[in-house]
Amino acid sequence: MLEVNISELKARLSHYVRLAENGEEVLVKDRDRPVARLARVSGRPSRMETIPPRISLKELDEWVAANPGPRFRRIKSKDLKDAIRWNKQDLGEKK
Repeated sequence: MLEVNISELKARLSHYVRLAENGEEVLVKDRDRPVARLARVSGRPSRMETIPPRISLKELDEWVAANPGPRFRRIKSKDLKDAIRWNKQDLGEKK
């Protein structure tokens, strides 16, 4: 078990939280007196993964034009493009 003083914990909190998340226990001390313990919560939180679009905007336009069924008449190509662009921005990708 790691031991750390409060001043060190404050300076490197993210580091010690990551250690605890990975299973290491961290004993927090205040003037050499144990006051708290950092430990991983049971289970590990799952991280959300996103799947990038598999077609380009040009392919999307062609697909919408080739599939003019009633369910796609209400969806404008521009709206789909905007949704893909926003998704890419959320993922930190370039347009």
